[in-house]
Amino acid sequence: MQKQKIVIDPGSSNITIYGGGYLLREPNVCVIRRGNHVELIAVGNDALKLNDLPEHCSLVYPVRDGVVVRPDVFAKLLEYYLSDIISFSLVNPVELYVLIPSGLSSAERENIEFAVQKTGHKDITLIESLLGFVPILGDGDNAVCLFGGGTTEIGVVNKEGIVSACTVNISGNTINEKIIDQVLKTYNLRISNSTAERLKTSIGSLYDNDLSVLTITGQDILDGRIKNVEISSSSLRAPILWCIKKLAELIESVLTTIPTSKMADISASGIYCAGAGANLGGLTDYLAKYLKLPVYVAQEPESIVVKGALELINDNANRYAMILGNKR
Repeated sequence: MQKQKIVIDPGSSNITIYGGGYLLREPNVCVIRRGNHVELIAVGNDALKLNDLPEHCSLVYPVRDGVVVRPDVFAKLLEYYLSDIISFSLVNPVELYVLIPSGLSSAERENIEFAVQKTGHKDITLIESLLGFVPILGDGDNAVCLFGGGTTEIGVVNKEGIVSACTVNISGNTINEKIIDQVLKTYNLRISNSTAERLKTSIGSLYDNDLSVLTITGQDILDGRIKNVEISSSSLRAPILWCIKKLAELIESVLTTIPTSKMADISASGIYCAGAGANLGGLTDYLAKYLKLPVYVAQEPESIVVKGALELINDNANRYAMILGNKR
């Protein structure tokens, strides 16, 4: 009997599950009721829509900076989502492949595996997220960046695996924090993380000539009143640029660690970007100018890595035998 194969990306901001023609992407958050056991009250977008939490309930993000910090909560959340995908095939064996940042320690890897096992599934394999790029790029050496909510992963990969990589916690959440600070400083307005996220995705830009504006709601710190304020893209550019410049420096640093002979492939193919953060306006132009290399963003950057990982797993031609080994 052929096993059903499912790829899980437990991102800090969003969880993505792909397999059997099913693609799910939801905020990696839930509302739980405190007690002797974890009780799910709402998950994903439904959890974020709750303005007033029920009594004895709290909003929990079980993954932070790529690390599962609440294994009990993450297990319940994952079990809930997986039930939509595999409930119709309970008699069929299932293989779960979990994408993880390359920089996780052994203890952090064990923590993720333990959390996934609590869903009742035992056939679990951890795979570094950057390997999801391998089937969608050429056979040579390729520089890749995965801009996530809790971490950014930078590396060089080829069909034999990861040549060099690093994982940093300068990410989409970092930009949100910087935007919150900037709005407070510029407009005397206190805003939520969700509002900062909306500003980033709607008018966040590295283009000097971007004149976009967005009206948001926040609390005036001078009189405590809730009011609407029109925020300009230009006022957010400095905090966004601070984060992206740091990442550009890190990409440059990673590229200096690889053999000179491999730089020929990278100079020709450029840098391939994915993750929700890759959609930031002006990102590719800024990185290309800073690194003096072509920079590209994947189609469907939010899901391309899980799709690539499943293609890697389903390899029947042994093109990626060096990566997968002989476990399967």
